[in-house]
Order: sequence, then C-alpha cells, then structure tokens
Amino acid sequence: MEKETTTHCPYCSLNCGLKLVTRGQTVTGYAKWRQSPFSSGGLCAKGVTAWQQVHHPERLRLPRVRRGDRFVEVGWDEALDVAATGFLRIRERRGDAANAVLTGASLTNEKAYLVGKFARLALRTPHVDPNGRLCMSSAGAAAVRAFGLDRAMTPLTDVADADAVVVIGANLPDAYPLFMPHLQRARRRGARVAVVDPRGGTLVRDGDLHLALRPGTDAALATGLLRELDVLGLVDDAFVADRTVGYGEARRAAEPWTLARTAAVTGVPAAGISALARLLGRSERALLLHARGCEQQVTGTANVLAWINLALAAGHAGRRGSGIVTLTGQRNGQGAREHGQRCDQLPGYRTIDDPADRAVVAARWGVHPGELPGRGLTYVEILAAARRGEVAGALVLSTNPAVSGPRSGAVRAALDALEHLVVVDPFFSETCRHATVVLPGSTFAEDEGTITTTDGRVVRVDQAVPPQAVRGDLDVLRGLAHRFGVRHHFDFHTGREVFAELCRVSEGGPADYSGLDWEALRDRGGIFWPAPRHRPEGTPRLHLDRFAHPDGRARFTPIEPTGPTVPAGGAYPLVLATGRVRDHYLSGNQTRRIPDLVRKTPGPVLEVHPQTAAAVGLVEGAHARVASRQGAVELSWAPNPHLRRDTLFVGYHWPGINDLTSDALDPTSRIAGMKHTPVALDPAGLTPAAPDTDRVCDPSEDAVAPNPA
Repeated sequence: MEKETTTHCPYCSLNCGLKLVTRGQTVTGYAKWRQSPFSSGGLCAKGVTAWQQVHHPERLRLPRVRRGDRFVEVGWDEALDVAATGFLRIRERRGDAANAVLTGASLTNEKAYLVGKFARLALRTPHVDPNGRLCMSSAGAAAVRAFGLDRAMTPLTDVADADAVVVIGANLPDAYPLFMPHLQRARRRGARVAVVDPRGGTLVRDGDLHLALRPGTDAALATGLLRELDVLGLVDDAFVADRTVGYGEARRAAEPWTLARTAAVTGVPAAGISALARLLGRSERALLLHARGCEQQVTGTANVLAWINLALAAGHAGRRGSGIVTLTGQRNGQGAREHGQRCDQLPGYRTIDDPADRAVVAARWGVHPGELPGRGLTYVEILAAARRGEVAGALVLSTNPAVSGPRSGAVRAALDALEHLVVVDPFFSETCRHATVVLPGSTFAEDEGTITTTDGRVVRVDQAVPPQAVRGDLDVLRGLAHRFGVRHHFDFHTGREVFAELCRVSEGGPADYSGLDWEALRDRGGIFWPAPRHRPEGTPRLHLDRFAHPDGRARFTPIEPTGPTVPAGGAYPLVLATGRVRDHYLSGNQTRRIPDLVRKTPGPVLEVHPQTAAAVGLVEGAHARVASRQGAVELSWAPNPHLRRDTLFVGYHWPGINDLTSDALDPTSRIAGMKHTPVALDPAGLTPAAPDTDRVCDPSEDAVAPNPA
C-alpha cells in the first residue's frame, strides 16, 4: 500500500515542499504538495529527483574502518568504539582542543543543535564550525552589526509587493529556480528589476538594469550609489532621522566616491549607477536580495554593510515589500547558524563569550558555565590548524571539505595530517577517502526534525522511511556520547524529542523558538521566528517599529572600499568566480550520483567571454587550462557573451575546481574569498609558467590591497 509523507526538498534554502511516496520501507517516487509555502508544489530538476538518493546503490549501509591502506566493513559497535577511542586518546595526550568538529548547514535544526552540544559536552572542544561559514557568515555578521539580528527582515513572498527588486550577486535561475515565478509575477505587475553581477544570462530580461561590475568592487559600487542617492536628493530623511544612527559618518566616508570615480573603479557606466540610485530613491517599496556574489569575498562583510547603508538611506526597511535580505545558500543555512554549531555561538543565537548567555545555556544543560569551552577556530582555520599539527582529531558530519574547501589541495593535505578522522556521510565522499572511520549518515527521507528557510520560516520535515544503515545520525551521536560517558545529555531517539529541548534552551535568546508547536508547524506550513511563548504565531516581518538594537535604531557603517587581498594582474590577469549550476548542489556528493542530473550536466564547463577566448587562442571543442597561485585545472569551456571579458565562471560541484581558490579570509566573518580568484587562461596542452605556489594566502593574513583608484 502506498503512503505519502510530507517533507521538504534537501537542497537549496527555499525548502520547497514535496511528498515522498513510499511502499513499505521503500521510497518509490514523489508527489506535489500544492499547499507548500512559497513553492505551491513546484520543484526544480534537483527536487524532482531528490528521492533517488535514498536507496541509491552507492549508499553506505555498514560502517567502515581503515586497515592499512584499505577500508573494512565492520559492525556498528566496533566502529563506534574505534571512533570514540581515537578522540579520547588524543584528548588524553594533547588536551581537549586537539579535537575538532566540522559540520554542514544542511543538517536539521535538531542535529545542528546536538552537534554543538556534543562538541562542548562530549569532546569538550571549542573547535566546532559548519560549512555555512563559507557561505552566509558575511551576511550574518553585517546583519547583526546593522540591525542587531541575523534574519531576513521580510518574507520572500513580499517580492509581490515590491516596486523594485535589486538582485546582487545571486544567480536566481540556477541557484533558486522556484524564486523565478515570483520574480516574473512582480515584473508583470510592473516592478523594475536590477541585476548587479559580472555575469548576466537568463536572469536579465529586456527592460532590466544590469550593472556588470568588475569583480571585487561591490563596496565601491554600493558606496558610490549612496553618494549619488544623496546628490540626487533622494535620501529618505525622515526614515534616517527616526529609525537610524550614523548616517553622517557613512555619508562623509562616501564623499570621495563620485559618479566618475565609481564608474572608473567598478567598470559600470555612470548612467547605470545613476539609474539604479534613481530607481531605489523613487520606489516606494524596494527589495534588495544579495547572495554569495558580494558576500564570499575577503571584503564580504564590508560589501554587505555598504549595501545595507544604501537600503537604509533609501528607507527600504521596516515595511511590507521593502527590505534588504540575504538568500542563504544551503538547505538550512539559516537555522544551522542559530543553534550552537558555530565556534562563537550557543543555542538561540547566543554569544559564547557573553557570561550571561553561558550561564543560561549551562543551567539548561545541567552543567557549570566553566565546563563550556570558549570561542574556537572557524571552519577554514580548523583545517589550517590540522595542517600545522595543532588539531589531531576531527569529526566531519554532512560536509565534504576535500571538494568544497578553498585551496582544496591544502585541505586534502590537512585531512591526511590528522591522526584520527571520523566522517559521517550517506555516501563514500571524497573526504571519506582520508578517514580512519566512516559511519553511514542519513538522507532527508530518513530525518525527522525542522529546517529554517532562508527568510526565517521554521518548517517541519517528517521521516518517510527508517535509516538504510539501521542507525540514523541521532543514533550515531548518542552512541558516541555513551562512549564519552555523557549519554544522559544525548538520550534522544527522535527529532521531535530534540526539538522540544532546542525550543526550551533557545527561550529568551535572539532566535527564540520557545513558542513553536510541533503540530502547528505542519498545520500552518511553518512559523517565522522569533516565536516566544507569549507570541507563538511567530514574526513574519521584522523591524516594523524598531530594530533589534537596544535603542531600536539601525546602524549605518562608514565604509572605505578597498580592493581584494590579491588583485588580478600580471601573470594572473583574469578573475575566476565559482558558483552553483542548475543541476547540482554543493560538492555534488548527492547530485553527481543522480543519472538524470548527470545527463543534463555531466561535468564542469568554464564560461568565457567570446572575445577573451579569441584573445588567448581557445578553440571550441578543445579544453582550456586555468591556473591560479594555488593550482591549475583543465576544463571544457563554452562562450558566454553575457559575461564580463575580465571574468570567468565555473560551477564548483566537482573535485579540482577549488584547487584554484584561495583560503584568504574576511577579517570579520572569516569567510574565504572564493568569488575572486586571479587566474591565467590558456589553451590546454601548452606549458605556461608554473603557478606561484610559494606565495599563497594564509588564513591569518587579513591585510587588504589599496584601492586601485
């Protein structure tokens, strides 16, 4: 007999709803969930095939332990014993901080919460961080500084009420396909769309503004726009006076960024800059949407703050149809940064350095505040510490750094340098090849719990089938905790049980889930946090009357735009930007196993402007060689006339792509600058000069180059 289980797609942060069709304990297909919030039953190519990963023949069904140069399948008890013993030996010899945890932002809220708790109470290490550090951390840091809270200020459905929509560094058709119908309806209603991106393509339509900025000049463009808004007399003076502080300082910092200078530095014509300033200044309601394009840079936090300055000056915050919103990348990119699996954070978006926050969480966990470790290393810093021998053991759950980490050649060296590596994954990923122990992980169909969408709606995912490997991720954490002598802190058997504790522990924090009800999440299709006990209906729109800072006002930040840490030029004259393509997701560990998706997009294709291709002698049908200071790869290529001539683009879902990128970090968010890699381009088969691997960017180096203007 067939059964349908309501859940959500496991890929992007829109979390489109679907129903999994099962017969017995087998997922046999999917059905549309037409009442699904936002997507109304629609799914992209990844969503309609997501169910095919559940019973895939390459699923791990038994643990594996390394024996010399090969892996041997063993029983669960033996595998968990080996996993725990390795961490305990390292802790005894070298101390708590010699172990670390790397996790994923696709985990449910419940698993993210438990991983953070496990790191601190079982491993007792300060070093725990998710791969969301590589995605949304610049946006989060900027939002907390400007607004006092890191959550989208308005639901994405408010695009229907916007007079203008500005898309900044977000490839909506590929990365968020189900957003496109909403944008198209806004266009038909008369909304004007502006796209700020070196790459055009199918997102840009006739009548849209396209500002194809030079890579790495986002802050310069936004700061020049702020000045132009003021010059045109279009600043919302009443909003600025009543709802913000710091405009004067921000405006003075913007004074040198005349229209002419901004155009010269960014490569955007002055007319286009002025047109966007007029659009924002004259629109009653405007929605600014930004993503990795402006965030995933060594100046990512400053870039986002510069765009926030512009939105505040135009008064586009705190009302329906207006706002500046980050589009998180991963399935649970929002929730995974709220509940304690970051090195600087405790559940409820509390701060690990704050004594009051530590006391609250410790009391609710039943431990002394002194037992909680302090702030640890971030994702890339953990890998660098492993390479130096300072971190000797690592638990890796739902992340594949061997492919997705910046400067991935160095990442693989870091994984090899570890004494003990335990990987939890549904498949034998590239990272598993470096492991001591590999434990089978759960897929979305085997999970029960909650996810928080990109705009802050908490939605429920229900388990359709039992874990194919018998034990699910909660069972793995409970089994390991038992071997550390702390099982009483992790004695959960269902996601719903963890959800209850998460809600209780979050109470009173910035991300307060304490009023959420498990059944109401299904009945209402999700609830926006904060949802404290006295307001269980949630909060779809933030900042309508006041911002989250104690004085209720938003903060402008003076921005002095600077160039990338390592600008393009000399032997590396072009800029490579990496990003998502329609048919794949993250490191491709799931999607590269789905036949329909592989047929559509079998491998990476480098996009090159036709004039650039001609200038370097590329031949259609032949391969191109791309070299950076970090490494070199050979790729198929295709012409893209909608790309800047100084810019290349390639999807990052395959091994080798991130061999090119640098691990230099933003000084605030500690995000890697993967959207700006200086490269050389040649036809494959030639023998150009070897990359300058003697001088690579170390994560500790945060100096920025002076602005070229």
